Amino acid sequence: GQRLLASARPHLEALVEAALSPGTFDPKTSERTVRIGLSDANEAWLLPALLRALAEEAPRLRLVVTPVQFRTVADALGSAAVDLAVTVADELPADARRMELFTGGFVCLFDPRRARVGKALSMERYLAHEHVIVSYNGDLRGVVEDVLGVQRRVRVSVPTFHAIGAVVEGSALLATVPALVAREILALRPRLRTAPLPFTLGSAPMELLWRGAVEDDEAVGFVRGLVIRVAKAVEPAGRGRGPGAD
Repeated sequence: GQRLLASARPHLEALVEAALSPGTFDPKTSERTVRIGLSDANEAWLLPALLRALAEEAPRLRLVVTPVQFRTVADALGSAAVDLAVTVADELPADARRMELFTGGFVCLFDPRRARVGKALSMERYLAHEHVIVSYNGDLRGVVEDVLGVQRRVRVSVPTFHAIGAVVEGSALLATVPALVAREILALRPRLRTAPLPFTLGSAPMELLWRGAVEDDEAVGFVRGLVIRVAKAVEPAGRGRGPGAD
Protein backbone atom coordinates (compact mmCIF):
# COMPACT_ATOMS: atom_id res chain seq x y z
CA GLY A 1 0.00 0.00 0.00
CA GLN A 2 2.83 2.39 0.79
CA ARG A 3 4.51 1.68 -2.54
CA LEU A 4 1.21 2.23 -4.37
CA LEU A 5 0.66 5.52 -2.52
CA ALA A 6 4.18 6.72 -3.37
CA SER A 7 3.66 6.07 -7.08
CA ALA A 8 0.17 7.58 -7.11
CA ARG A 9 0.94 10.68 -5.02
CA PRO A 10 2.27 12.89 -7.87
CA HIS A 11 -0.87 12.19 -9.90
CA LEU A 12 -3.17 12.80 -6.93
CA GLU A 13 -1.42 16.06 -6.01
CA ALA A 14 -1.81 17.32 -9.56
CA LEU A 15 -5.55 16.53 -9.47
CA VAL A 16 -5.99 18.28 -6.12
CA GLU A 17 -4.11 21.36 -7.33
CA ALA A 18 -6.15 21.46 -10.52
CA ALA A 19 -9.40 21.25 -8.53
CA LEU A 20 -8.40 23.97 -6.06
CA SER A 21 -6.67 26.33 -8.46
CA PRO A 22 -8.63 29.22 -10.02
CA GLY A 23 -9.77 28.75 -13.59
CA THR A 24 -7.46 31.43 -14.98
CA PHE A 25 -3.75 31.42 -14.19
CA ASP A 26 -2.46 34.73 -12.86
CA PRO A 27 1.30 34.62 -12.21
CA LYS A 28 1.08 37.53 -9.77
CA THR A 29 -1.27 35.67 -7.42
CA SER A 30 -0.87 31.98 -8.27
CA GLU A 31 0.27 29.71 -5.44
CA ARG A 32 0.85 26.72 -7.68
CA THR A 33 3.73 24.31 -7.16
CA VAL A 34 5.65 23.24 -10.28
CA ARG A 35 7.98 20.25 -10.16
CA ILE A 36 11.14 20.64 -12.21
CA GLY A 37 13.89 18.09 -12.77
CA LEU A 38 17.44 19.44 -13.16
CA SER A 39 20.67 17.67 -13.91
CA ASP A 40 23.50 18.71 -11.61
CA ALA A 41 25.25 20.48 -14.51
CA ASN A 42 22.29 22.87 -14.83
CA GLU A 43 21.49 23.85 -11.27
CA ALA A 44 24.06 26.64 -10.89
CA TRP A 45 23.36 28.59 -14.09
CA LEU A 46 19.59 28.03 -14.24
CA LEU A 47 18.10 27.90 -10.75
CA PRO A 48 19.28 31.27 -9.29
CA ALA A 49 18.22 33.19 -12.41
CA LEU A 50 14.93 31.32 -12.55
CA LEU A 51 14.16 32.15 -8.91
CA ARG A 52 14.98 35.83 -9.47
CA ALA A 53 12.54 35.93 -12.38
CA LEU A 54 9.86 34.20 -10.30
CA ALA A 55 10.36 36.67 -7.45
CA GLU A 56 9.50 39.51 -9.82
CA GLU A 57 6.80 37.92 -11.95
CA ALA A 58 5.25 35.10 -9.89
CA PRO A 59 6.16 35.74 -6.24
CA ARG A 60 3.85 33.07 -4.81
CA LEU A 61 4.59 30.29 -7.27
CA ARG A 62 6.78 27.56 -5.78
CA LEU A 63 9.23 25.08 -7.26
CA VAL A 64 10.11 21.56 -6.20
CA VAL A 65 13.47 20.65 -7.75
CA THR A 66 14.34 17.00 -8.28
CA PRO A 67 17.72 15.67 -9.47
CA VAL A 68 17.58 13.97 -12.86
CA GLN A 69 20.06 12.97 -15.54
CA PHE A 70 19.86 11.31 -18.93
CA ARG A 71 19.34 7.83 -17.44
CA THR A 72 16.58 8.82 -15.01
CA VAL A 73 14.64 11.62 -16.70
CA ALA A 74 12.39 9.29 -18.70
CA ASP A 75 11.13 7.61 -15.52
CA ALA A 76 10.70 10.96 -13.79
CA LEU A 77 8.52 12.26 -16.62
CA GLY A 78 6.67 8.98 -17.09
CA SER A 79 5.77 8.72 -13.40
CA ALA A 80 4.79 12.41 -13.19
CA ALA A 81 7.47 12.97 -10.54
CA VAL A 82 8.35 16.13 -12.51
CA ASP A 83 6.31 18.40 -14.77
CA LEU A 84 9.32 19.53 -16.80
CA ALA A 85 13.06 18.91 -16.82
CA VAL A 86 16.30 20.36 -18.17
CA THR A 87 18.93 17.79 -19.02
CA VAL A 88 20.48 15.76 -21.81
CA ALA A 89 18.06 13.00 -22.76
CA ASP A 90 17.82 9.88 -24.90
CA GLU A 91 14.63 7.82 -25.03
CA LEU A 92 11.56 9.51 -23.54
CA PRO A 93 7.94 8.48 -22.86
CA ALA A 94 5.74 8.59 -25.95
CA ASP A 95 3.82 11.68 -24.80
CA ALA A 96 6.88 13.69 -23.75
CA ARG A 97 7.69 16.97 -25.47
CA ARG A 98 11.23 18.26 -26.01
CA MET A 99 12.90 21.49 -27.09
CA GLU A 100 16.61 22.09 -27.63
CA LEU A 101 18.00 24.93 -25.53
CA PHE A 102 21.65 24.91 -26.67
CA THR A 103 24.56 22.62 -27.45
CA GLY A 104 27.66 23.25 -25.37
CA GLY A 105 31.19 21.91 -25.37
CA PHE A 106 33.66 20.65 -22.78
CA VAL A 107 36.81 22.19 -21.34
CA CYS A 108 39.63 21.05 -19.09
CA LEU A 109 39.51 22.62 -15.61
CA PHE A 110 42.72 22.78 -13.58
CA ASP A 111 44.68 24.64 -10.89
CA PRO A 112 47.71 26.29 -12.60
CA ARG A 113 49.55 26.40 -9.27
CA ARG A 114 49.73 22.60 -9.18
CA ALA A 115 48.94 21.21 -12.63
CA ARG A 116 51.40 21.85 -15.47
CA VAL A 117 49.47 21.73 -18.73
CA GLY A 118 51.71 23.91 -20.90
CA LYS A 119 50.69 26.66 -23.30
CA ALA A 120 48.53 24.22 -25.26
CA LEU A 121 47.30 21.08 -23.54
CA SER A 122 48.51 18.07 -25.52
CA MET A 123 47.01 14.59 -25.45
CA GLU A 124 50.24 13.31 -23.89
CA ARG A 125 50.07 15.80 -21.02
CA TYR A 126 46.34 15.24 -20.60
CA LEU A 127 46.77 11.48 -20.17
CA ALA A 128 49.87 11.90 -17.97
CA HIS A 129 47.88 13.78 -15.32
CA GLU A 130 45.50 12.23 -12.82
CA HIS A 131 41.84 13.11 -13.14
CA VAL A 132 38.66 13.63 -11.17
CA ILE A 133 35.62 12.47 -13.14
CA VAL A 134 31.86 12.52 -12.77
CA SER A 135 30.30 9.08 -13.14
CA TYR A 136 26.58 8.46 -12.76
CA ASN A 137 27.32 4.72 -12.70
CA GLY A 138 29.62 4.90 -9.69
CA ASP A 139 32.63 3.58 -11.61
CA LEU A 140 35.88 4.90 -13.13
CA ARG A 141 34.45 5.67 -16.56
CA GLY A 142 33.41 9.11 -17.69
CA VAL A 143 32.51 10.80 -20.97
CA VAL A 144 36.09 10.57 -22.30
CA GLU A 145 36.25 6.81 -21.75
CA ASP A 146 32.82 6.32 -23.32
CA VAL A 147 33.45 8.51 -26.39
CA LEU A 148 37.15 8.03 -27.10
CA GLY A 149 37.69 4.57 -25.65
CA VAL A 150 40.79 5.64 -23.71
CA GLN A 151 41.27 5.13 -19.98
CA ARG A 152 42.51 8.11 -18.00
CA ARG A 153 44.44 7.90 -14.73
CA VAL A 154 41.38 8.46 -12.56
CA ARG A 155 42.20 9.34 -8.96
CA VAL A 156 38.61 9.88 -7.84
CA SER A 157 35.13 9.43 -9.29
CA VAL A 158 32.29 11.57 -7.89
CA PRO A 159 28.53 11.35 -8.56
CA THR A 160 27.89 15.02 -9.43
CA PHE A 161 29.66 18.20 -10.55
CA HIS A 162 28.98 19.94 -7.22
CA ALA A 163 32.36 19.18 -5.61
CA ILE A 164 34.54 19.38 -8.73
CA GLY A 165 35.84 22.90 -8.08
CA ALA A 166 36.77 22.12 -4.49
CA VAL A 167 38.51 18.90 -5.51
CA VAL A 168 40.52 20.54 -8.32
CA GLU A 169 41.60 23.60 -6.37
CA GLY A 170 44.90 22.99 -4.64
CA SER A 171 45.51 19.73 -6.48
CA ALA A 172 47.22 18.60 -9.70
CA LEU A 173 44.03 16.88 -10.86
CA LEU A 174 42.37 17.69 -14.17
CA ALA A 175 38.61 17.73 -14.66
CA THR A 176 36.80 17.55 -17.99
CA VAL A 177 33.58 19.48 -17.53
CA PRO A 178 30.90 21.24 -19.61
CA ALA A 179 31.81 24.84 -20.43
CA LEU A 180 28.83 26.19 -18.48
CA VAL A 181 29.85 24.22 -15.38
CA ALA A 182 33.39 25.57 -15.70
CA ARG A 183 32.09 29.12 -15.96
CA GLU A 184 30.16 28.80 -12.70
CA ILE A 185 33.13 27.19 -10.92
CA LEU A 186 35.53 29.94 -12.09
CA ALA A 187 33.17 32.60 -10.75
CA LEU A 188 33.59 31.10 -7.28
CA ARG A 189 37.22 29.96 -7.62
CA PRO A 190 39.06 32.56 -9.75
CA ARG A 191 42.45 30.91 -9.21
CA LEU A 192 41.43 28.00 -11.39
CA ARG A 193 41.80 28.03 -15.18
CA THR A 194 40.41 26.22 -18.21
CA ALA A 195 42.13 24.97 -21.34
CA PRO A 196 40.79 23.63 -24.64
CA LEU A 197 40.79 19.86 -24.79
CA PRO A 198 43.29 18.17 -27.13
CA PHE A 199 40.46 16.20 -28.75
CA THR A 200 36.83 16.60 -29.79
CA LEU A 201 33.96 15.21 -27.74
CA GLY A 202 30.55 14.70 -29.26
CA SER A 203 28.09 16.93 -27.42
CA ALA A 204 24.39 16.15 -27.02
CA PRO A 205 22.00 19.12 -26.89
CA MET A 206 20.72 20.39 -23.56
CA GLU A 207 16.95 20.08 -23.76
CA LEU A 208 13.83 21.37 -22.07
CA LEU A 209 11.48 18.41 -21.57
CA TRP A 210 7.91 18.26 -20.33
CA ARG A 211 4.99 15.88 -20.04
CA GLY A 212 2.30 15.94 -22.70
CA ALA A 213 -0.31 15.93 -19.93
CA VAL A 214 0.77 19.43 -18.85
CA GLU A 215 1.06 20.83 -22.39
CA ASP A 216 -1.87 23.20 -21.74
CA ASP A 217 -1.14 23.83 -18.06
CA GLU A 218 -0.62 27.60 -17.86
CA ALA A 219 1.55 27.49 -14.73
CA VAL A 220 3.90 24.89 -16.21
CA GLY A 221 3.92 26.79 -19.50
CA PHE A 222 4.82 29.98 -17.65
CA VAL A 223 7.82 28.29 -15.98
CA ARG A 224 8.85 26.79 -19.35
CA GLY A 225 8.91 30.27 -20.80
CA LEU A 226 11.14 31.52 -17.99
CA VAL A 227 13.55 28.60 -18.47
CA ILE A 228 13.80 29.41 -22.19
CA ARG A 229 14.49 33.07 -21.40
CA VAL A 230 17.25 32.20 -18.90
CA ALA A 231 18.80 29.69 -21.34
CA LYS A 232 18.91 32.32 -24.09
CA ALA A 233 20.74 34.68 -21.75
CA VAL A 234 23.54 32.14 -21.12
CA GLU A 235 23.51 30.59 -24.62
CA PRO A 236 26.57 32.41 -26.03
CA ALA A 237 28.75 31.02 -23.23
CA GLY A 238 27.87 27.45 -23.96
CA ARG A 239 26.87 27.23 -27.59
CA GLY A 240 28.60 26.28 -30.80
CA ARG A 241 32.08 25.04 -31.54
CA GLY A 242 33.70 26.05 -28.29
CA PRO A 243 36.55 24.10 -26.71
CA GLY A 244 35.72 20.44 -26.88
CA ALA A 245 32.49 21.04 -28.76
CA ASP A 246 31.44 18.75 -31.55
